[in-house]
Amino acid sequence: MKNIRPEAFIFDMDSTLAETGAIWNSAIDRLLAVIDHRRDDEIERLSAGKKAEDVAIALHAFLKPELPLSECKPILRDALIDTFNRYPSVEVPGAVKMLYRLHGRVPMAVASGSPIKGIGITIDHLGVSQLFDLLLSSEDMERGKPSPDIFLATAERLGVAPEKCLVFEDSLVGVEAATAAGMNSVVRPNTHSEGIGEIATRLVTSWDEVTVESIFLNES
Repeated sequence: MKNIRPEAFIFDMDSTLAETGAIWNSAIDRLLAVIDHRRDDEIERLSAGKKAEDVAIALHAFLKPELPLSECKPILRDALIDTFNRYPSVEVPGAVKMLYRLHGRVPMAVASGSPIKGIGITIDHLGVSQLFDLLLSSEDMERGKPSPDIFLATAERLGVAPEKCLVFEDSLVGVEAATAAGMNSVVRPNTHSEGIGEIATRLVTSWDEVTVESIFLNES
């Protein structure tokens, strides 16, 4: 870790704290069905770590369907909300125990590309809503990740300087956003994260590796 004692922890949610991939895939599949396309690896790559609006924009530019973008955006967002309501999320292994280990030392927030309703539903399902001081969605930002907007807004609302925030992420666009915000990052990479090790502050293979000592005593 870089030699900066963190004064706030900011967590991504999707594939960082909760296994929401199936929820996002189901919602994207609904949009793909409407525009008569099937999922492939490129669609997975284009959607990783982004907010719903940016996913719709990326897919529309890539697939070039006849349906206008203005109609694709609400289809995806509505499908996401519906799917979050229908299917309870499960934790990424070790995430909940990590949250409890770190809780109570500095403020903690969630900064996610999911809709705010989906964030609330998921955090409640995990039973950790009481651990967080703030939940924030990229939907409320002009730009989603890899823009630093959501992380900078989170730091401002917590009253902590960006360079004193530590971000927990899984995606390349998320780490790019944290780096652009001037924040350190601890990363458990997902399957679409080529090059992430070049910019992440610390890589882990499991959240079990994240301890109070490793954060505050700069142990790797």
